[in-house]
This record gives sequence, structure tokens and C-alpha cells, in this order.
Amino acid sequence: MYDAIAAQVYGDPSYAVVHDLAFDAYCMQHPGTYCRSAKSYAAHLTRLCCGIEHDGDRTVYAAIQKWLNGKVTLHKPEVLSDLGGVTIADVRAARTGEEHMQRVRAWAGIVWEAYEAQHDVARAWIRDAQAQQR
Repeated sequence: MYDAIAAQVYGDPSYAVVHDLAFDAYCMQHPGTYCRSAKSYAAHLTRLCCGIEHDGDRTVYAAIQKWLNGKVTLHKPEVLSDLGGVTIADVRAARTGEEHMQRVRAWAGIVWEAYEAQHDVARAWIRDAQAQQR
């Protein structure tokens, strides 16, 4: 299902606007596959935070990527059991690009809420990434 949504990015720019957000929400709902290492967990958790709390700011995304490409010591937080009740299937039901954007933002918000216990960790990692940029 994710691949089908990702393919729509090439046909409609409104899908591209929320592509990163959709990818990170999907990954955080499938941590056993996409967040096995501490770095991959940190990448998707911080990028989800960036998408929600920093409105997908490209400079924040770039800082996260640069930070994680370097040598960084991380402790992987505990994988949660409740990852939000909205899934990619709910997003896939969108009929227009605008509806897709709305559904992705709602879905990502629900996933982010599910990770509430790890918000401070994600925010601290983003601060670390931004500090490295300076």
C-alpha cells in the first residue's frame, strides 16, 4: 500500500508535499521493519517530530540527516505497543491530492500522539542535530 501511495508523488505534486511525513509515520508504525537500529529509530522519530512540530522544515530534515551520518551514540527507546489507530489504509482511501494531504497530516498526528512518551527524546535529538550545524 505504501508503494502505491509513493508512486502517486510522481503524478500529483500535492502528494509530494506530505511524502516525507507519510514515510516517517509509516516507518514508526512498523518499527520492527524500519526502526531496527537506534539510528534508524532516531531518524524516523525525529523526522516525524520535524514533520509535525516544525512543519517539515527542510533545514531541520537536513540537520537530522547530517547528524545521523556522523558518529553519534544513541540509546534506542523502547518500542511501543500502541502505534495509533489510523493506518496507511485510511490514507489510501483518499480520492484527491488535497484529501490525501489532509489524511496524511491527520494520520501522522495520531502516530506522533502515540509516541507521546518519546516526544522529549525526539526534541532533544533535534536540538543535538541543530547544534551540530552551528
